[in-house]
Amino acid sequence: MDRKRILIVAPPLVTLQDVTGPWEVFCRAEALRPGTYEITVVSARAQKKVDTKFGLGIVCEQSVHDFQGPLDTVLVAGSEEGVSGAADPAFLAWLRNAATRTRRLGSICTGCFYLAHAGLLSGRQATSHWRYLQRLTEAFPDISVQRDPIFVRDGNIYTSAGITAGIDLALALVEADCGHVVSQAVARDLVVFLQRQGDQPQLSTALALRMADRDPIRYLQQWVPDHLQSVTRVEDMAAYVNMSPRNFTRLFKQQTGMTPGSYIRQLRIEAARRRIQELPGNREAVAASVGFGSSKSLQRSLKPGARAAPRDS
Repeated sequence: MDRKRILIVAPPLVTLQDVTGPWEVFCRAEALRPGTYEITVVSARAQKKVDTKFGLGIVCEQSVHDFQGPLDTVLVAGSEEGVSGAADPAFLAWLRNAATRTRRLGSICTGCFYLAHAGLLSGRQATSHWRYLQRLTEAFPDISVQRDPIFVRDGNIYTSAGITAGIDLALALVEADCGHVVSQAVARDLVVFLQRQGDQPQLSTALALRMADRDPIRYLQQWVPDHLQSVTRVEDMAAYVNMSPRNFTRLFKQQTGMTPGSYIRQLRIEAARRRIQELPGNREAVAASVGFGSSKSLQRSLKPGARAAPRDS
């Protein structure tokens, strides 16, 4: 079996973890299954030294321009240079050429802007860091920008959300190449909480929903995700902060913009989606572990539209 040549491209002012995250995934997969990958971090320009976004410099052994033959996978890391449209024309020309001789082409975070400037995302679905989705939509109206997924595949082109999502994309590519056992072993080595699938939202419920401005509601929001099985009623939440259910409900909605019941339901749905991957085929166990009363109740909550956090008027 021929080793797969993987290039991780570092543009000027690159986000460091966009490079090191996928690098770690592929290197650990190679260690588990020797002979699978040959991984190289390369500069997007002729200069081999690349300054990262926050000043730490990395020195690449080679430039993209050193690679003119067939490649297996090219992943372009993110940089403000791509967002601003200041990409090196020689690099964009290399990308267009590489797309004709590469099995898989992809980007991490704002690396998708380089693919877009090169014309490689025209008419395709793509995603990026949540902070730059609107800018991507406005700058490239011919791209079908996907706002929720961690990563998107359209043909042989892959785009991922911000920073750590590059790990999720790399794990998915390793799974496609080497199987689930290897990708899970790499995820465990990296102490990744869970190998997230591409269609999962970029921001967790706990991050996406509004945090209370003051204690004790904020303490409760930090405590609840780890105690979903035992928190069965609003009264349980009120008891944790030593408040009456009525006063607690009023204060919770005032500080978070939603009722306690709606809030905890969203946490249960997200936790259930994770647990289903860990316990496939055992919906009763999943339902019990996250506080749903039954698998039927769980199934109703997982229907399309359940992801959106309901707000109470």
